Amino acid sequence: MADKWIVLKFGGTSVAGRPQWQTIASLAQARREEGFRVLLVCSAVAGVTNQLSKLAYNPDSADRLEELLEIHRKLGRELAVDEQSWLPESEQKLRACLHDMGHAPGPKFRAALLAMGEWLSTRIGCSFLQQTLDANWVDVREALEVIHEKDLSEARQWLSAACSPAEAPDLAGRWAGLSPVLVTQGFVARTRAGETALLGRGGSDTSAALLAGRLAAERLEIWTDVPGLFSADPRLISDARLLIEVDYAEALEMAASGARVVHPRCIRAAAATRTPVAIHDLNRRNIAGTRISQRRSDPSGIKTVTCQEQMAVILLQNLDARFEVGFLAEVFDIFRRRGISVDLVATSETTTTVAVNCEANHLGKEELKDLAEDLGTRCKVKLYDDCVCVNLVGHGARTALSRLQDVMRYFQDHPLLMVSQSANDLCLSLLVHSGDHLALLMGAHRALIPPADGSVSGVFGASWEEIQQSDGPGTHDG
Repeated sequence: MADKWIVLKFGGTSVAGRPQWQTIASLAQARREEGFRVLLVCSAVAGVTNQLSKLAYNPDSADRLEELLEIHRKLGRELAVDEQSWLPESEQKLRACLHDMGHAPGPKFRAALLAMGEWLSTRIGCSFLQQTLDANWVDVREALEVIHEKDLSEARQWLSAACSPAEAPDLAGRWAGLSPVLVTQGFVARTRAGETALLGRGGSDTSAALLAGRLAAERLEIWTDVPGLFSADPRLISDARLLIEVDYAEALEMAASGARVVHPRCIRAAAATRTPVAIHDLNRRNIAGTRISQRRSDPSGIKTVTCQEQMAVILLQNLDARFEVGFLAEVFDIFRRRGISVDLVATSETTTTVAVNCEANHLGKEELKDLAEDLGTRCKVKLYDDCVCVNLVGHGARTALSRLQDVMRYFQDHPLLMVSQSANDLCLSLLVHSGDHLALLMGAHRALIPPADGSVSGVFGASWEEIQQSDGPGTHDG
């Protein structure tokens, strides 16, 4: 009989101290008792990737390097881990990465440097787990190889690479010969030539889903600092409600539309292999969280109201666009040549409006200015570079329009830059200037999401406010 695998993923706040690692050990032991071989996929300690990014821009900063190492020395001391088991090799690798960045700065060596955060957290964490569990560290680059994608910019090739989630029996057999609990890095993969590449924002979730597929795992558990997916960002709307269950299509649309708990690439990878995903709060293990699976949730209707910041809206004006053969093909070829993916498109008699995600495309103000100048050789261009996309997500999204009459009055005094409805009727998107989005977000949530009354109704669970009120002695297990 083949080994049963389960993959548990832990984010940056979930690997930051001894209480968190004790909880990870407890969860690993519990899954072993359920008969699983366990793979733990871990992010860098919270804040470390940002520290490494700063080092990438100033690789000669001895102070920044020492600060980074001290974060991990402190974690090692807290976990009673011998420094000699991780520090000499880690420091050597870090200095080699910084040397490369100093002599040839660019995405290739930046990827190798940023990957060190996961190297450090997992090497220290595995040494801690070995104090009580039969555990081994494995290098995720043995399992995840980048697949070639056409027309990507150099930055995306190295910093937002893609891998296949296809089952890999040889890998499962090889890893089954090791300890029953394995620890590995999130966020990281390798090129065909064996060099380090990264999986982009949300890459640890994505790598966990990819590994679950390659091991044919029974499920993926994502342990984070929130109980699951909500009907809105709880930091912005306190009466946002926990979603008990959603299907892959809804979860993918939510993730692609700004729900940051899980990344769209993670959902795509899980859906490709039909791996169920469960999202849990490491500090509230008594809450069931959100389950994502193939089964369609009922009833239809809006499940969440999300927002995507760092969006740019570009108006392309051409009086003869509809009668000029090849106009759109030429315009979008400019995006293709620059390796930029377009999120949304709307057309009219004289104007084509596109929206792009600046963060996902690694676009700063200079890159946007260059893009606008390039597009300007083909048509008149108007660029809005600080926008937010408010998304209404759920099966039958178009039915939301009839319930938004009061909300739409907001636009009597505030410009609505773009409206787009997805072809699959899962999302209605409204693009506005940054600063205008909060009122729109709150109004749409009031109009579309049933208020919490202390009970579970359909896919909606407790509100964030109710969850916080229920916190008390014994509630937090972290």
